Amino acid sequence: MKYNPDKYEIYYNLGICYSRINDFNIAKKCFEKTIEINSQMYPAYYRLGQIALLYRDFESAEENFEKSTCNEKEAKAYFELAKIHILKNQKEKAISDINNSIKANTKYYEIAKKEPILFPIKQYITKPVNETIPEYNETEREKEIEQYLNDTYKLTKNLNKQKEDKIGIPKTEQE
Repeated sequence: MKYNPDKYEIYYNLGICYSRINDFNIAKKCFEKTIEINSQMYPAYYRLGQIALLYRDFESAEENFEKSTCNEKEAKAYFELAKIHILKNQKEKAISDINNSIKANTKYYEIAKKEPILFPIKQYITKPVNETIPEYNETEREKEIEQYLNDTYKLTKNLNKQKEDKIGIPKTEQE
């Protein structure tokens, strides 16, 4: 970074490293610096969306996933947006998002049909006519960080639920 302060890849990779050691505050700063240098670095927006989900900041997650709905993360970003819109009880947006996800990559049709959070809109998920799978192939490192952040989100969600149940926080209508 000292010798190449304008190389956004360095900040992005550093953000991934900090994510792996659960230092999400520094990871977030690294991804923000990535975007500051290269606003077209859509995977950094996606990672910011994932970090926002960890903190249950659905507004920020939604904003960052919307910014990442281009190129290599498009289908995944729409898929995450659909889940957020279901949580916010915005079913029309969720239907649009999930169908956009499927248009970008048809493998999301099967994934969406099995995703419990999307069951309320299951009948509105459009079956793809032609197979569309983007040319972009994620690296193993990208797949690993994807899985790690998704697993971390599920863990924090479960821990928060246990904490809420333990201290008697009433469930919201969305749960």
